[in-house]
Amino acid sequence: MKKTIRALAILSTVLGSLMVVFAMLFISFWVTSNTYKTQLENSYMRSFYEVVDTINTLEVDLSKIVATNELGSQRELLGDIYNNCALGVANLGQLPLSGNKVSEINKLLNTTSGFAYSLLLENYVGNNIGDEDYDQIESIYNNVKAIQYDINEYMRKLRYDYSILDDVNFGEESEANFSAGIVGTESSNSEVPTLIYDGPFSDSVLNKEIVGLEDALVSQEESYEVVSRLYPDGEIAYLGDTSGKFETYNYEVVLDSSNNNLELYVSITKKGGFLLSITSFGSGVGEPISIESGVELAEDWAKDVGITNMYSVWYQQSGNMLYVNLAPIVDRVIHYSDLIKVKVDLCLNTVVGWEAASYATNHTTRSFESSIGIIEAGSKISNLLTIVERNLCIVPNEFVGESSAYEFICTWKDYTYYIYIDSLTGEELNIMRVIDTSNGQLLM
Repeated sequence: MKKTIRALAILSTVLGSLMVVFAMLFISFWVTSNTYKTQLENSYMRSFYEVVDTINTLEVDLSKIVATNELGSQRELLGDIYNNCALGVANLGQLPLSGNKVSEINKLLNTTSGFAYSLLLENYVGNNIGDEDYDQIESIYNNVKAIQYDINEYMRKLRYDYSILDDVNFGEESEANFSAGIVGTESSNSEVPTLIYDGPFSDSVLNKEIVGLEDALVSQEESYEVVSRLYPDGEIAYLGDTSGKFETYNYEVVLDSSNNNLELYVSITKKGGFLLSITSFGSGVGEPISIESGVELAEDWAKDVGITNMYSVWYQQSGNMLYVNLAPIVDRVIHYSDLIKVKVDLCLNTVVGWEAASYATNHTTRSFESSIGIIEAGSKISNLLTIVERNLCIVPNEFVGESSAYEFICTWKDYTYYIYIDSLTGEELNIMRVIDTSNGQLLM
């Protein structure tokens, strides 16, 4: 009996140990499996977003092709199209999609890639894109646009907790939801965002020493007077100073918006006592003023700061906020290098955002130079475009600092382009297209 009891005890111990080992192995396998699953899921999602980005970029580049006659610009755009198509095909191959569901996208990318390559060969021997080629580009563009609507619509339907792996059947006859959803959604382009965050040359801070500030240093007390003059009814608190490219005195300003305080953070440069920036949190309530009044307020605010000849060159409303880009216009010449971005709260009837680093860095006295007229420059614009506005301007140029240029605002289909022709050389300096994004309209 004792031997039997001892044997049972030993057996129980062995079985218990085995259960512990199996449990540990199961946990290890489960953790490893979930780790691999997470890594695979992340890889799939990354590839999917890359495909979406490729289609969006392709649509913009194809639409730009029709807007330029410059061989150099055409070559750059065709090269980007060719490379983006190759990237898109590679990322499609990384997704768990059945062949019949992606053949349309895959075929389009391959066809576009081959067509762009053939045009590149013609470009390198000095041949411009011909009328028949433009017809083919427009046909490809329309196909890309249709797929763009579908694939972006599908991406918007995905939730943060969505799992590609949970929506895929890896069988040979796969018709899983993820695969079907890529090209199965209905096109929907009825909702157009309205907020324009950036206009032409909104990132025009050139990489050079600061030339736009007066040399005289101001005291902290003098900088306080600047802030109190701008916000006479605000509660102002000094937060200290900062060093860096711009040395500044910093303040917090609290505005009473119907018992809902709005906080502003204001920076004044030590050199020259210049209003460098205003950032805000929150918004006002009440009856908003008109857009025209908001634009006028932004222009008057610049005068109050001590900057003359500043006019709106770009604006857009989003809710009760109005975003206005100001630039100096001197002798009918727009100085884009000196851009100031202003945010106006239409309900509070005051400025709650100000970004003037470009002006502080670049502002100086300039003169517009030209060796060709605006009519000759306009002849370089593609015949497919309709020119709706012409301007003289000085624009940032990453190679030479700044250039005198003619600005042509043009339309094609429902699109708007900003094209800049060097007024000395006749070279196309830049071409931008207004595009719609989920966050508003941007220039690319």
